Amino acid sequence: MASLENALVGAVSSGLANLVVYPLDLAKTVIQTQLKQGDLSSSSDLLIKESTQKDTGTAVPSKRGLRQVKPRPEPVRKAKESLEQTYKHVLDVIVKIYQKEGIGGLYHGLGTSLLGSFIQSFSYFFWYTFIRRSYFRVKKVKGQAAKFSTIEELLLSMIAAATSQLFTNPISIISTKQQTRRGLEGDNSVSAVAAEIYEESGITGYWKSLKVSLVLTINPSITYASAEKLKDLLYQVEWDSKDLNDSSIQLKPGQNFLIGVLSKIISTVLTHPLIVAKASLQKSASQFTSFQEVLVYLYRKEGLHALWKGILPQLTKGVIVQGFLFMFKGELAKHIKKFLFLLRIYKSKRMIKRN
Repeated sequence: MASLENALVGAVSSGLANLVVYPLDLAKTVIQTQLKQGDLSSSSDLLIKESTQKDTGTAVPSKRGLRQVKPRPEPVRKAKESLEQTYKHVLDVIVKIYQKEGIGGLYHGLGTSLLGSFIQSFSYFFWYTFIRRSYFRVKKVKGQAAKFSTIEELLLSMIAAATSQLFTNPISIISTKQQTRRGLEGDNSVSAVAAEIYEESGITGYWKSLKVSLVLTINPSITYASAEKLKDLLYQVEWDSKDLNDSSIQLKPGQNFLIGVLSKIISTVLTHPLIVAKASLQKSASQFTSFQEVLVYLYRKEGLHALWKGILPQLTKGVIVQGFLFMFKGELAKHIKKFLFLLRIYKSKRMIKRN
């Protein structure tokens, strides 16, 4: 498939996969970004102090100097209770949110997340296909072996992911902030959150933690490089030396699902500390400014295991999403290929009739 077709198929597949497991994604984000009880009290005290400043309309500092903040009607008590709410594990998050907010609470921020997922996947698959095809043509012209090595797969995927992040990081920032500010604000709409980010940090606030996002391009790179190698290892997919086709169309739905699961397990275990750092940087009212700061803080305060906190929901959510994504993408690609084949036949018949 061409870059645009592959991007659309990948984006739709990603949206469907994320819709299936969104409550797990929400629970995972909450688990990863909560602090220990000792740190919660100081955070809630800070929130009370800041909220008092806001209610009286005092000038508070921002990256662009002192700014006058209009009084806000939000209750401080509700905000403090939200900060001090702690969870033991992913099921505890889901149960407590359901008891407090109902089924709708489990899909808090769904719209932004799906939009972000669609745009991120569309952007990634577009650049992934475009860059791989361009490099494939270069290798053919030079007379080199058309099949990519593991290193080539990793580098091409990283370039595609890095290019995509430049366009999609603002959506990720807004989505994460929506998920982690439950109870802190009355208006949690996309426009309100976007306006608040701009008010606090200026235009650069939409690219906060971009450095972490760029570092995390190793995650999808490992995922897709692993997937290509697993296809060869487990199913011996055929390689076309003349064209760079999507090999997932050669596999059954269950096989594509398994490839997605295994490749995501590999990449998640290797890069989870950076995933935790990114979530902590992007959370509402984050006290951190760099991913190194997050990693050092977690290691000193909570130990080495804290760098992999939330890995169970991350794995559960991540592998299921990746499995469904590969499965949906493979099936959609098959149907599109059949449709295009039938369309060519139809056009050929019409040409014959005209002649």
